[in-house]
Amino acid sequence: VDRLVPALRQRLKDDEWRQVAMLLTRGGRFDRIEDAWKDGHTRKAHAPALQVWSEELARMRHAMTGERYSGCPTWYPARLADGSAMRTHFGEQQWPLLLTSYKSNLMSSMSIAVSRLRQVHPHNPVSLHREDAERLGIANGDTVRIRTPGGAVTAVAMVRDGVMPGTVAIEHGYGHRELGAGRHSIDGQPMPVNAEHANGVNLNDLGFADPTRPGCKNVWVDWVSGATVRQGLPARIEKV
Repeated sequence: VDRLVPALRQRLKDDEWRQVAMLLTRGGRFDRIEDAWKDGHTRKAHAPALQVWSEELARMRHAMTGERYSGCPTWYPARLADGSAMRTHFGEQQWPLLLTSYKSNLMSSMSIAVSRLRQVHPHNPVSLHREDAERLGIANGDTVRIRTPGGAVTAVAMVRDGVMPGTVAIEHGYGHRELGAGRHSIDGQPMPVNAEHANGVNLNDLGFADPTRPGCKNVWVDWVSGATVRQGLPARIEKV
């Protein structure tokens, strides 16, 4: 922060500018110097080492193919259960886009029932890049139909530059069927229903079964972690 020292000394007292300069070098407020260190090391040091190699993972094999996992960070194309690339089954000509998701900075999976939040953000328009929108004849606010090999949803388009070309982004926390969106009765008494709890679209409605597992209706799962895939789903979008 040497370049800022003249401005700091001009505006602050002699016993203040060094303290402000220290904060600027650290990005925030921390312990006093004499309290933050012990034996040449920070007291709140990050204990686990950064793992660039995982011996445990390297010893494991994929349960279906027998292929050994890589022990270090490695890029693979999106894979299905048999190890084949997703794009060999779902080509770009039919499914030119990739569907991704992101967490809301306002709405969680449970907060759709909060009416004040719905007043601010009532539904989740899907985001697509300006170049893709122009090519497909889609304008901001248009009603669009998103299709994947597993289903289709109708949504409102949001044209923006904040997503990568070739992708469609869906915000989590919307498109509920429960949480008061569906009708239920307990001991013959109908429970309250609010149709606004079903506002927007749910990415789960666009998932699909893994075609490399014949006779099994299991959804496409991540090749290493086994979690349901919700990033990079092959998709296409059209104006309704």
